[in-house]
Amino acid sequence: MEHLSSLLTLPLRFLITIIAISLLLKMGIDHLPNGATFDQFAFGAVDPRTYISNMPRDVITNAVIANTPQLFLSFLYFSYNALFTAMLMGYEWLSYSRKRKGLRVSRQPSGAQRSTYFLQLPYRFGIPLMVLSGTLHWLVSQSIFLVAIDFYDTFGNPGSAWSCGLGYKTLGYSPPAMASVIVLAGIMVISIIAFGYIPYKRGMPLAGTCSMAISAACHPAVRVEDGNSIAEQKLKWGVVSTGVDGLGHCAFSAGNVGAIVKGRLYGGIST
Repeated sequence: MEHLSSLLTLPLRFLITIIAISLLLKMGIDHLPNGATFDQFAFGAVDPRTYISNMPRDVITNAVIANTPQLFLSFLYFSYNALFTAMLMGYEWLSYSRKRKGLRVSRQPSGAQRSTYFLQLPYRFGIPLMVLSGTLHWLVSQSIFLVAIDFYDTFGNPGSAWSCGLGYKTLGYSPPAMASVIVLAGIMVISIIAFGYIPYKRGMPLAGTCSMAISAACHPAVRVEDGNSIAEQKLKWGVVSTGVDGLGHCAFSAGNVGAIVKGRLYGGIST
């Protein structure tokens, strides 16, 4: 239920963000003069027709307002990345019932152990997500930006006292960039929802991040007496023994394991 809740909450946050940007885009388009079209504006280009009126005149306040969307976008990306990490963790956990391989550890690997991913995700997912995040941040920076108007004389020197008073600071926006943010954010929402609908391959129970479920799957069938730790060997999860009562026992093992059979009862190894 927790996974389902996260799967529903994150797209909802993105959807709210997309709706808010769409409303701002509509307000920006309504503010444009008659006859203005999208192809007349470029990403991040300063245009008097896209200045935002009634803004504070100091640089700091305008800079904070212009970069506030970047902060919200960072929080959304952390949630997006965490959800992808949780789903891919489930895929890797289930893969131990189909293929023998070493454990993934956060410390220095030993034996057949493997190190954790540098980006928390496999590179085929981590690198595209970083590219998408960087692109989205850049598009947001081109959507709303600081505009500083200063006056200079014909020799390139700062203007006189009276002309300096004409200078001002405000914010500008770019309709094409805002539309691009909406499109890219929509693609990211559709992608993670579609990824969430890909079913896990059956083979072992999902444990998620529940320590009790993980512990139940990690009790070895027999103790290793030669001093070698099975944690440093290639492991596979499956049926390791069957009791006289017909109850099967499943665990990770460096030896041969059997596949679980539908309709039979299984449990973890008792210690």
